[in-house]
Amino acid sequence: MEVVKSYQPVGYIVGNVETQRFRFVTEPSICPPRLEYLVVRDVPATEQGMDKVDVLAQVSELRVATQVLGEELTFEEAKAILEGLSPRPKIIGTADVLGYLTKDKSVRLPRHTPLPGQPVFLASDEFLKKFFSENIEYGITIGTLINREGVEVKLNPNGLRRHLAIIAQTGAGKSYLAGLLLEQLLKLGATILVFDPNSDYVMMRLTKDMRKTSFADWVRVYRVPLKGERRYSDEKIGGSRKYTIRFWTLDEEDIFEIAQIHESWTRIRESLSKLLSFVKKRSTYFTPKELKETLDEFLKGESAGELDELEEGIGEEFLEAITQDMQMKSKDRKNTKMPLSFEDIRRIKPYVERIASLEIWGEEDLPIEEIIAPQTLSVVDLAGLQQRAMEVVVDRTLRGIWEKAVTGQLPRPLFIFLEEAHNFVPGRGKPSRCADIINRIAAEGRKFKVFLVVITQRPYKINQDTLSQCGSQIIMKLTNPEDQKAVRTASENISESLLADLPGLNTGEAVILGGLTRVPVMIRVGERESAEGGADVDLIKELQLASQEKIQARIGLAEKDEQFKEMNFGV
Repeated sequence: MEVVKSYQPVGYIVGNVETQRFRFVTEPSICPPRLEYLVVRDVPATEQGMDKVDVLAQVSELRVATQVLGEELTFEEAKAILEGLSPRPKIIGTADVLGYLTKDKSVRLPRHTPLPGQPVFLASDEFLKKFFSENIEYGITIGTLINREGVEVKLNPNGLRRHLAIIAQTGAGKSYLAGLLLEQLLKLGATILVFDPNSDYVMMRLTKDMRKTSFADWVRVYRVPLKGERRYSDEKIGGSRKYTIRFWTLDEEDIFEIAQIHESWTRIRESLSKLLSFVKKRSTYFTPKELKETLDEFLKGESAGELDELEEGIGEEFLEAITQDMQMKSKDRKNTKMPLSFEDIRRIKPYVERIASLEIWGEEDLPIEEIIAPQTLSVVDLAGLQQRAMEVVVDRTLRGIWEKAVTGQLPRPLFIFLEEAHNFVPGRGKPSRCADIINRIAAEGRKFKVFLVVITQRPYKINQDTLSQCGSQIIMKLTNPEDQKAVRTASENISESLLADLPGLNTGEAVILGGLTRVPVMIRVGERESAEGGADVDLIKELQLASQEKIQARIGLAEKDEQFKEMNFGV
């Protein structure tokens, strides 16, 4: 739409006027589109030293009214009236009042209403720039107004002090937006930690054309060793650092979580606990491999002599199990407290093998000191790990950081981005090893310079206490009613009209609420410098490649057939 000069009215206020809403009449040739920004001039103010102010409003609804072309007309009647050049229909618009700028550049709602008959004008780009970006020190440039590409929107970094939630359904562009936010924060000097379950942020050091980004030297990617191929190889992402967990430092609950042993499986837990105690007697720095080897020894009955040397009766229990196993097999031991038997050992064998099969074990823990270094982005690539193992990694890392934070050893603010947050801090009573520490940071982190950015496509599945602690939200397209309900419950700033707009947002468009902006604002996300790791697959391109591969395979087979004929038949 061509922007009408600000001194030309695009409508006049009509009907009953409220302090937060008014209606205006306009016509098709000058009608502002929905979501366009308007200005009402010279509204009485209560701000000291400001007699009258220019009030910003946004078009929230448009409807066409006509007294000539009523619904009761037939087609022929309507055609006859139109051919007689009947008056053009009138358009009634509704605008929501956003407020006015005070002398200190804060935004307040007026306590007086404009009067019926007052003209309304399109807000100029200059006015909007002042309203959304002026005097925002160290602002985060995130994009432009949704219908004004020339007006940048800068977010106030202080809005992150009470945490941020980035919410969108799959494919709406939340990972792209999060990557842009990471870039902007890093350029401002931030220290950032990202937990990345899907390798969405491992490409942050490279541009789309595979050149180094301007901040590449500030980015570190940590990866757990894996046997299989990754979504993006180390070579493609510019290398990575090794991250492992020292098995002997885990407590039993961590091990139970990784082995996926439910808390109600008490006999299996007791048996594994006794096995762990036995191995600890042998070696302080034991590994899952040693755990499995010890289990195999028990199954062969080769450790009976060594068991006698153990303290606290553990050895006697194992020895008794070995000598009495055959007699006990036929008995019902469901409700009887029995010593550890071969049957118990066989029962825990698959869980021990599951633990030993993971490649996360080693002698290099995630270096906390590196993570909290100034102007550093640390991406922990969790892709390929079981969910329980991911939870243990997040839990251990956050607890190490939190210990430093609460003891005054965190020298600078740390921003923690948690992708797929609904899997790490779920609601509805679902268990998660790392939920407690995440909730604690959500509740108390701002006191100790630790700030959360939770990213999710299923807000109704995330712990609502965590979500409600996020004082700012960036919300993209959202069509699921349960997700919308969760957003409405968690956010004090979202209106019903904004909530109704969420399903109609296009990819890359978002609503920003809370302390990040002076007023709720709808934006079009800007361009980022780095390549996107979480981009959707181009199915057309992939299908074309598959078709070409099939053609090449057919050509190859035909050539082989010809060669075979020549060799055997002399054709």
